[in-house]
Amino acid sequence: MLKRIDLLKSKLKEDEIDALLVTDPANLIYLCGYTGSNGMLLVRNNQSKPIFYTDFRYKEQIKKEVKGCKTKIGDRNLFADFPAIDLKGIKKLGFESSNLSFGNYSKIKKQQKTKVKIMPTNNVVENQRITKDTAEIEKIRKAVAITDKTFMSVLKIIKPKITEKDLATEIDYQFKKEDDIAFPTIVAFGERGALPHAQPTNTKLKLGDTIVFDMGAKYQSYCSDMTRTVVMGKASKKIKEIYDIVFTAQKLALENIAQGKPAVEIDGYARNYIKDKGYGENFGHSLGHGIGLMVHELPTLASKSKDILKVNEVFSVEPGIYLSAEFGVRIEDLVRVKENGCEILTRSPKELIEL
Repeated sequence: MLKRIDLLKSKLKEDEIDALLVTDPANLIYLCGYTGSNGMLLVRNNQSKPIFYTDFRYKEQIKKEVKGCKTKIGDRNLFADFPAIDLKGIKKLGFESSNLSFGNYSKIKKQQKTKVKIMPTNNVVENQRITKDTAEIEKIRKAVAITDKTFMSVLKIIKPKITEKDLATEIDYQFKKEDDIAFPTIVAFGERGALPHAQPTNTKLKLGDTIVFDMGAKYQSYCSDMTRTVVMGKASKKIKEIYDIVFTAQKLALENIAQGKPAVEIDGYARNYIKDKGYGENFGHSLGHGIGLMVHELPTLASKSKDILKVNEVFSVEPGIYLSAEFGVRIEDLVRVKENGCEILTRSPKELIEL
């Protein structure tokens, strides 16, 4: 983690920012290991140690978690009693504009006793998090393995009349036995599969229904994300047709991933194939997103993305087709970018499964 902080300091110097106030929970985990719910980190661009602030509830926790920092215990409302004394010598203080509320910004501003320019920054730490180190990749790999194992286990309990909530609850239970869930599990039957982010209901499974699973475990704070579409009973001709289109679209995208490729180009391989098959209007979301401490991170694989792929970026590849009042099909894997190609981390079978 000291290397991560040193890299951040170099970036702050480059941007001529004397210090950065880090408040985003994922960035706190990344920079100092803190997993609690109330904390902030002041990182100067010089050689001094960063200062981590929290309240009494986490006094013992930070002894085990927070590395490479000075620590200070303050009021539960860290911004109401902001440690302005620690800003001595700072002329430009950056804050995370996508996380710090205007109310808390105002509290900091009001308490300043010296002339400190408080300025918004955007994705300073998030951009650093895009490329994963070996330890991060191994944690994601473990989260993926838990997800794969759970999916194969849950397939064995699927039967007619089981509900979406029954399956989602079982998935969450198995994830929590290992560590935690990465996001609310999606299980959608039949026509509800046409809702890309459908939440589980008491809808009962019928023969001929598609089942869309979008699920991800969390392991030591790192996330996985996988989608599979299976069928209860024999799949109709139309389901098979749509499934084959999505399967091939994903295959085209995966085959073209490599270091230096524009993300928009990878999105185009899948999107254009689906469009050529007549279903372009039924694929309305991006092809993929980065993953790590958050289930949605940079880079973005989308039609307007400006990202260029780099080695050891980890992201999803998830084309889908959604037919209103009929069904939906989505297939999603996580991949790691290599110099020439990619490593597919997800191991669950992708051929159409008929239960």
